[in-house]
Amino acid sequence: MKTFRLSLALIILPYVAQAQWVDTFDTLDPAWATDRYAPAAFQTVSFDGDNRLQITIDQTGSTANRPSPTYSSSFFNTQGDQRPGDILGAWSLSAQVYVSSAFDTTTGQLIRTSLWAHTGTNSSDGAYGIFGITNASPTDPLNPNAADRSFRFQVFDGTADDPTSWFDVGVPAGFSFDAWHTLGISSTGTTIEFLLDGVLVYTNPDAAGNNLQTAFLEGYNFGQTDVNGLNNYSVYWDNAMANAIIPEPATCALVLGLAALGLIWSQRQMFRREA
Repeated sequence: MKTFRLSLALIILPYVAQAQWVDTFDTLDPAWATDRYAPAAFQTVSFDGDNRLQITIDQTGSTANRPSPTYSSSFFNTQGDQRPGDILGAWSLSAQVYVSSAFDTTTGQLIRTSLWAHTGTNSSDGAYGIFGITNASPTDPLNPNAADRSFRFQVFDGTADDPTSWFDVGVPAGFSFDAWHTLGISSTGTTIEFLLDGVLVYTNPDAAGNNLQTAFLEGYNFGQTDVNGLNNYSVYWDNAMANAIIPEPATCALVLGLAALGLIWSQRQMFRREA
């Protein structure tokens, strides 16, 4: 009985978010450094009435144009920057992405861009939470003419040694293109959750998500070289934010006090039954 009351108290314990860092991309913070391979551009530009982050992917970073053999593998098709997460314990990471109606195509340019969170201290450990958009085929992603292409949101919830854990979460009803949308990745300590505009769309129940070691913003270089320039695209991000998730101090004390009273009550009941 007393174990149940203590568990209940901990379950209802409220939490608050404490910002560790916020990046509005008015200028490019030097904390960002190239991850894997540099895209054609990772820079602050004026877009949609404000300064934003622009990630540009083009032929200069395609497989055919990267230095071989060091950068010739598909691992380096993922191109962007990373920065330290700097959060121990539970965390949340979010950023806004501009979703252009031009991306909603099955015949035009291939695109993929995503927000990444990594809980490991190096690339071979920890869990990854990745949330982004794509219009590439799930079965033939480098083919711009694939019959099963569709625009959609997707998440990756695997670990460094399980690179196949991609899940399509579709597009919500009434979704607006040519608009900003917030992608969120949150740790509860035992799971990693993915939120689109504040709405939970996917939970990975198997990822021990403590400690945000690194945050990433990435694009993907599909490497097409046809005359229509299907490999050349830009995506825009803004307002990246990392928060530490901590118990609210005042409420924490109150709830734990109530839990202690519950334990005392349980003990008294036990003593009365024994008497």
